[in-house]
Parts: sequence; C-alpha cells; structure tokens
Amino acid sequence: MFSFLILFPILSTLSASTPLADSLGSRSTDGYNIYAVLVAGSNEYYNYRHQADVCHAYQVLRNHGVPAENIIVMMYDDIANNTENPYPGKIFNAPNGPDVYAGVSKDYIGDEVNPDNFLGVLRGDKDLAAKGKKVLTSGPNDHVFIYFADHGATGSIGFPTGILSSNDLNEALVYMHNNKMYGKLTFYLEACESGSMFENILPDNINVYATTAANSIESSWGCYYDPKIGTALGDEFSVAWLEDSDSHDLTKQTLEQQFMDVVKHTNKSHPQQFGQKSLNSLAVGQFQGEKTSSRIHAPKGYLRDSINVRDLPLVILRRRIKRTKDDDEVFFLEKTLQTLIAGRRFLESSIKRIVSQLCSNGYCSDAKQVMKTRQPLINHSTYSKVVKKFQSSCLNLGIHTHGMKFMYVFANLVESNHFNESTLNRFLEDLERACKTFIANHGFEVII
Repeated sequence: MFSFLILFPILSTLSASTPLADSLGSRSTDGYNIYAVLVAGSNEYYNYRHQADVCHAYQVLRNHGVPAENIIVMMYDDIANNTENPYPGKIFNAPNGPDVYAGVSKDYIGDEVNPDNFLGVLRGDKDLAAKGKKVLTSGPNDHVFIYFADHGATGSIGFPTGILSSNDLNEALVYMHNNKMYGKLTFYLEACESGSMFENILPDNINVYATTAANSIESSWGCYYDPKIGTALGDEFSVAWLEDSDSHDLTKQTLEQQFMDVVKHTNKSHPQQFGQKSLNSLAVGQFQGEKTSSRIHAPKGYLRDSINVRDLPLVILRRRIKRTKDDDEVFFLEKTLQTLIAGRRFLESSIKRIVSQLCSNGYCSDAKQVMKTRQPLINHSTYSKVVKKFQSSCLNLGIHTHGMKFMYVFANLVESNHFNESTLNRFLEDLERACKTFIANHGFEVII
C-alpha cells in the first residue's frame, strides 16, 4: 500500500487553433503551428501531483485546439493504476474535479522518462525518431510550449532515475534556436528552486520566455491534499496556471496577464520570469491553443492547503496516522515515519561531513558558513560537472530527492573557487572520496 515508503539502497542507481481550425487543419492563420512537450519527471504514488499536473496540461492544450499529434507527453504512468489509487484508471488534479487522465496520449513511459530522452525530444533527435518515438519536428516559424513538473534543486531538476542540469537544459534551448526549431518558445517550470534553472544562464535574445514556480532559493508547494486519495493532487504554481487557462479566452489574455494571475494565486513561493520578457505581451493562446474552450476544470470553493513539497512524505504519513483507527497500521506508519526521519538526519549529517572534509582539503575555510549561506549560481557549466559527480558517486538524486535540498552547498563551493581544469579535476576526486567515506560506504538505506 505504501510503495513510496520502500527503502532504497543509497547507490541505487496546434498547432495554433482558431475558430476556422477545422478548415485550416493544424495551421494558424498567422503561419505557425503549436507544438508542446509535457513532462512529469517523477514516479511513486506520493508524487501523484506531477502526473496530475501534466495530464491536466494535456487536457488544456487539447481543449484549446492543439492537435494530439503535436503534443509529446513524458510521464512514468505508475499513478492511474497504482494499487494505492482508490480510483483505478483515473487521476484528479483537484478535489471533486474531472478525471484528467482520460484520453492522454503517453509517448514516453517508465524508464523512457529520462534526461537523455527529454533532450533528444527537444533537439528532434533522429535516432529516437528512427525508433518510432515522437520528437519535436517544429520549424522556424512555429511556437513551442514546454511544461515540466518535478522536484528541483540548485541548477538541476529531477527525473525518476536521474537529474538534468541547468547547463544541459539551456544548451538544448540554444541548440533549438540555432537550428531554427521554433519561432517563439515558452517554458513553464514547476520545481523547487526552479528559478536557478534559468537565472544567470538563459539568453534574452533567443525568443524564449520562461516562467518558474519559485525563485532560485525556495521550495515550491503542493496543494489540494485529498484524504481519500492520500496525497496532494497538484502543485500550487501549476494549478494556478492550469485553472487560469481553463477559465480564460486565451486569445485575449497575454502571457504577462497570466503570470500576474498566477502570482496572485501562488501563495507560498515567488514565481519568476526569465529570458526574452518582451514575449509576455503575446497571447497565451499562441502557445496553449487559440480555440475557445467550453470545458472549465477550475473547482469552486476549495482551499488549496499548501504543503512544502520537500516535507510532503512526512505530511502524508502524519495525516494517515491521524486518520487511521487501526492500531497495527498506526504502529507501522509511526515506525515508517521514524525511519524516514532517521534517513533524512543521516543524509544531512553526511553532507556536513563532506563539506568539512572539502574544507580540510582547502576548498573552503568555514564549513558552517558554506552550509548556512547561498551564493547565486553563475558558473553553471562547472557546477553541472560537480552535480554529475555527486550523482554518480554519492547519491542518486532522481531516487533520493531529499538530497536535492543540499545541492546549494556545492554551488557555494563552485562560486567561491576559481577552478581551472586541473583544480576542478582534483576537487571532483576529493568529492568522490568524501562521498564514499561518509555516505556510500555506510550502506545506510534512506527514504526520501
């Protein structure tokens, strides 16, 4: 029943549509098609909300006239028919809302949902296409909409078994621009610290407009906790834009107006705008579909019950303990909760030891200072290499997502050291040794 509570070993590895859409096919009257990539980067039932958000996004685009063949969906697809789901075959993005799973065309599922495939989709990878997988086939006049929902950290976002760095993501966007794969592109990103994926790296002259759920240092928040379903049904930022798109004429609402509406309804984090902000004067419909939709999904009268997503596994357990009247189940849940807390404490202690060891090796003078401060991430390229080393040698952040909370300390170390190739290689070697000493070799099993 509690699939997300399994103990993991540390080393586990559209086109634009108009009222004339039927006669015009997939071509907008302005000469562009709309293409979309929708990604839920997580698995496990407690992460229900990410796939619910993406399924709802699919419904928004279809309801506003974007052709199914122009939408690429990546989602693990382990929620709708999960044994924990009290509504088999259905997913909801709001209490008493409609089933958003119905009719969703899933192009990448299970282990196919990974960073390499995502980047391949964006680049129109011919090898993926040769295997019969959908990739972007957009051209120089087309409009591309990308929506991504998952866990995040400083300069990285998660996938079920891996992570994607800010450097790799922005290189892909530049590649798309240089290869004329779009005329204009909009990117909506739902994740903790999501602002760090674009801050100080996304160019402002490649016709990309990005908006994020949070700034570079804060968590994003889940919402719509449903006691019967047993988890949060959505994310605050995502629910805000999705319900906003459901309830507006997207041909008359601009991206800036939607952003301001989203800010108003995102209570616990601070959505941000990046890239070519002048694009926010364009209509939302140029990216999400221009057909007038008669289907409104926004629920009325429900409190969103915002929950810090980093603490959601704890919240789920505590609320289940409070609701159950079965003594044996209470005992099991309380024991599981303590195991989860112990794993988190071990991880935090281990990160502190790693930083102390790196300070002893000359990369910092005060470990406590490194832990308690947050420097802006500027050197995304070097930091990407550090994150990948941590991922391969220390902790799989795609599985152990709580580890993302501490990645800022490595950004601090990158920004306070002027690494050249030689000193960076030495740092990576020292990081690997510290990881093996304080995390890997202990064999401690943690729940994130």
